[in-house]
Amino acid sequence: MSNLDYQRTILAVQNDTLDAIAHRVYASRSTDILPKLIESNPDYSPVALLPHRAVIVLPDDNATAAAPSIKLWD
Repeated sequence: MSNLDYQRTILAVQNDTLDAIAHRVYASRSTDILPKLIESNPDYSPVALLPHRAVIVLPDDNATAAAPSIKLWD
């Protein structure tokens, strides 16, 4: 399946912003992803607060999300 066939999306909650979504989804990488998120959602880039339940396209960040690991033994 190519990237054209599949796009990750998220629904905005009440009083949501693109930078809040970037922080929620991408955490520490949010400042790097925010320009791509704005570019992926041109209809919402000039809007301060997103409409409730607006469909936001999440850009591919090309980074593997690693789950935090706990080392039990040395």
